[in-house]
Amino acid sequence: MTAFKVIVEILLFLIPLALGAKYGPMALIGGAAVSVFIMVEVMRLEPGQAPIAAVFIILSVICATAALTAAGGMAWLVRLAEKGLRKHPKQIPVVGPLLVWLFTVMSGTGNITFALVPILYEVSYSAKIRPERVLATANAVSQLALIASPVAAVSYVFLKYTEPDGNSLGKMLAVTVPATLIATILASLVMSRYGKNLDDDPEYQRRLAAGEIEPPKVVDPTVELEPLRPRAAWSAGIFIGGVVVGCILGFFEPLRPTYLVAQADGSYLDHTVSMSTMIPITMFAVTGLIMILCRVKTPAVISEPIIGTGLIAALLLLSVPVLAGTILNAHMESVTSFVDSSIGVSVMLFALLLFMLASLIQSQVASMTILVPAAMAAGLGPGPMTGMLGAASGNNLLASMGGLGQACILTDKTGSTKQGSILINGSFLVPMLLCIVFSIAVGMGLQLVIF
Repeated sequence: MTAFKVIVEILLFLIPLALGAKYGPMALIGGAAVSVFIMVEVMRLEPGQAPIAAVFIILSVICATAALTAAGGMAWLVRLAEKGLRKHPKQIPVVGPLLVWLFTVMSGTGNITFALVPILYEVSYSAKIRPERVLATANAVSQLALIASPVAAVSYVFLKYTEPDGNSLGKMLAVTVPATLIATILASLVMSRYGKNLDDDPEYQRRLAAGEIEPPKVVDPTVELEPLRPRAAWSAGIFIGGVVVGCILGFFEPLRPTYLVAQADGSYLDHTVSMSTMIPITMFAVTGLIMILCRVKTPAVISEPIIGTGLIAALLLLSVPVLAGTILNAHMESVTSFVDSSIGVSVMLFALLLFMLASLIQSQVASMTILVPAAMAAGLGPGPMTGMLGAASGNNLLASMGGLGQACILTDKTGSTKQGSILINGSFLVPMLLCIVFSIAVGMGLQLVIF
């Protein structure tokens, strides 16, 4: 009977994932809710808890980013990047992904890459550089850089679980920032020679001969561009200021308020407000300041596409971890024993487990919510886990099915950026694996010094 019950639970976990792969994230969210209802009402399992703090972080960052975009600040930042790229087009295989890394770290979302994709393609093609080399790497970096962002939800979900064991924002970023930055540079250098040059690419030559694509044209960097919204630069400054404030509060704990919390025995303990609380407060404040000072109205903010993306991310975080947590509540001892035995064989197996879980669930935050507590219960310290966080970008394994991957494929008129016959074997697999391997290699070395 126990074996049958476990099989049913596994099926109730896998079916929503299959529905999500076929019909999209809303199907995964709805399917997960159905599975949880069956497990709680029929099988009488204890329901898992939703990571509400992480949801608030996602919503606050998405709102701030939407306000920034509506005020023209995102266009202002992209305009700066575009000018630099057009002046030095031959360096785009490395500079392009570096800009994606920088913008993702600053904004806390990889969705900012959507705004850069047309520029990366146009500049690389005008320089007669295979666009796949730039676009595929940029796609991978847009997920890898999240763990180095001081305002990304994934950073604070990880910090929430590991802070009691001595982790801090400063320690985490001291590992993840250089690890992901070095990984971005190394992966870009490798990818700069990936694939055939356009002159030797038969598919590109066929499209060129058939008139399906125009020959490369040299872009004049001095051409006047359309004017931006008034106070666009203000909004960018406010947003970047909010990110800086978040970093300062994370680095210097005494700057955060401390208050007394009553204990069951009648005593009181000092409690410092956590960063998972301060970040939503800061980013919602950034949203308000941008809207007030830059004169942005609510309809303009909520009409930004990133609002819909953020809502999906928040709903995923309210569903998948609850589904997984409901199963884990019934088998926590077995799961902890499995993770413990795996880590006992090799600490590096944490990276493999994180990669597999992230690729299966398609969410960095949800996979960490499930795995990190189990790993901590098994005795794995925050240092090694921080060094291996790059494995969480395994959520990009099916990049060709995602919105950003499709944007890269459709934008690349040369045909060099491909989806692949079995979804994972397209243009995005190699740079994703390079980013993960390089970031873990550097991160594991750094954590020995930092922790």
